[in-house]
Amino acid sequence: AIELTDERISAAHLRQIVEIGRRTLQHPVDVIDGVREAVTAIAARWPVVLITKGDLFHQEQKIERSGLRDLFPRIEIVSEKDPSTYARVLAEFDLPADRFVMVGNSLRSDIEPVLALGGWGVHTPYAVTWAHEAEHGVSSDEPRLRLADTAWQWPDAVAAIEAGNE
Repeated sequence: AIELTDERISAAHLRQIVEIGRRTLQHPVDVIDGVREAVTAIAARWPVVLITKGDLFHQEQKIERSGLRDLFPRIEIVSEKDPSTYARVLAEFDLPADRFVMVGNSLRSDIEPVLALGGWGVHTPYAVTWAHEAEHGVSSDEPRLRLADTAWQWPDAVAAIEAGNE
């Protein structure tokens, strides 16, 4: 703000910007309906890892405020969701990509990098998506992509992938 205004921004306006940032970081986390039940069902059959992108402190706080921390024995907070990041996680689990399913709401960040490695994706669109996330190279007829309108459909989608992948 200081650079953008050639140092003409007032202290009052700076305080407003800081307050907006503080409120954003403390904003309640809205958990999508069915997520707790879906993750619990999936974790009963397969190992689960939460992979999230962003600032370490902010993401840790969001995970705690979500009330879902207890569902994930492993959480990866990464600076970028790209094929190399997912490849590193898969290598740590000694898991071939074709045995990995990523469930997420972003085709660009969650699904596309996993598909590039030969993995599978379950996409649940979210009502609000960044314009940046809308730009992706995933075809609607991608054979390793499943669509789930709600989180309640995730366990069945993952089970169907496993059944067809054996």
